Amino acid sequence: HPEFGTNRQAILRAYKAADVDKTGFVELKEFRRLINLLYFYNELSGLFGQLDTNHDKRISFSEFKKGHELMGVEDIDEYALRKEFHRIDTNHGGYILFDEALYKFFCSNLSIEKEIEVTP
Repeated sequence: HPEFGTNRQAILRAYKAADVDKTGFVELKEFRRLINLLYFYNELSGLFGQLDTNHDKRISFSEFKKGHELMGVEDIDEYALRKEFHRIDTNHGGYILFDEALYKFFCSNLSIEKEIEVTP
């Protein structure tokens, strides 16, 4: 998958997460995990990029709201949407950063580790 080689954000996170024994190297026994993580981080990065319409590497509330509208989630009220936005914005900077979105995804999908280990 040559597209994996162009997403620096996905590569760095996948490499760090795949190095289970923290040697600083991805060994043969960790290689399958690296490939699966590259795919996962690349997909998540792509979704994040679709929401980040002004390409400033962070998601504002208006971008977050627009993303919900694009997904067809229109029946959620503004208060509930803001509450969810602030829950994800863990550093309270007023924007959702990639790592905050990643953390939210991992917390809301506890089976992701099993999914990553599965051979595609």
